[in-house]
Order: sequence, then C-alpha cells, then structure tokens
Amino acid sequence: MLPTHFRVAMANRLRVGPYGAPARTGEPGPEWLIVERLGAGGEILFISDTTASGGAVDGDAPMGLAPLHTLVALLAEPSDTPEFLIVRQRPAALQTPGIFFPGDGCVRLSGGEGDLGLTAFGRHAHSRGTLNGATVLNDVPNPAPAAEGAINWHFAAQQRPWPGQA
Repeated sequence: MLPTHFRVAMANRLRVGPYGAPARTGEPGPEWLIVERLGAGGEILFISDTTASGGAVDGDAPMGLAPLHTLVALLAEPSDTPEFLIVRQRPAALQTPGIFFPGDGCVRLSGGEGDLGLTAFGRHAHSRGTLNGATVLNDVPNPAPAAEGAINWHFAAQQRPWPGQA
C-alpha cells in the first residue's frame, strides 16, 4: 500500500522531445528528483528536479539534494496506483519548494513504502520573469514559434535511500 505522506529521493531516467510530438523522445538521461506527497489525504504531489543533475543515479541518493524547479500534481484517480494531474497554475496559497514549474501531464505512483516508483509524461512551455526579485515561470499554453524550453518529457523514477527522506 502506498503511503499518503512522504518525501523521498528518486533516481530518474528523463527522456525529452519536441513539444508538439509527445511520442518522440531522445535517449534517457539520469537525474535526481525529490518527490513529496502531502495534503490531508495525500492529494498533492510535488516533483522537484534537484541541485544534483546528471551523473550516476545508481545506489543511494547524494546528501544535500535541494529542489530547484517543482511540478505540482493533484490527485485525479485514487487507487493502489494513484494518478495525478500536473497543473499549469499553482493553486492559491500553496507554497512550493524551489521555483513553481508549470506543466501539463499525468503522474502514476506505484510500489509501496520504501520502494516507490513514479512514471510520468507531460510537456511544458513557459516564459521567465521576476516578481519581488524571485524567478517566476509563467505558462504559455500554445507556445510561440521558437519558444525556448518548450519540450515534452517522460519520467521513469525509482526511490533510493536518502538521508533527507521523511
């Protein structure tokens, strides 16, 4: 049974491709994620890329992982393998670790406590700005021609032991 509240590190195999062709991706590359499930019934999921990008993702997660950009997903299908919908706009009054990262997509959790898995696919297009000196990413639902950073992505992640786990 999946826990409804956790904060774990996951070794991810990230594949990316063109925004307008979600089935086309390149070869997978390694990255570390921090995944956190919270809310009264575990209805919120944060997926953050981290300060440790690339490199080996075998074995334990490195110490000192910190979130950089955070996708927010809301529970859409509660089950033994719950599914979440990634949102373009951060829900009001919800603070995210790192910079909120708007996106479209779906996430599925699997496994059990100590052996969580995550699969996801989605895409994003955003413009970068600042607010009160902090970076803000704004969703661009239909990216302008040559929009920088407009891509599709696929995650295949597995929990790894990590000192920051909760």
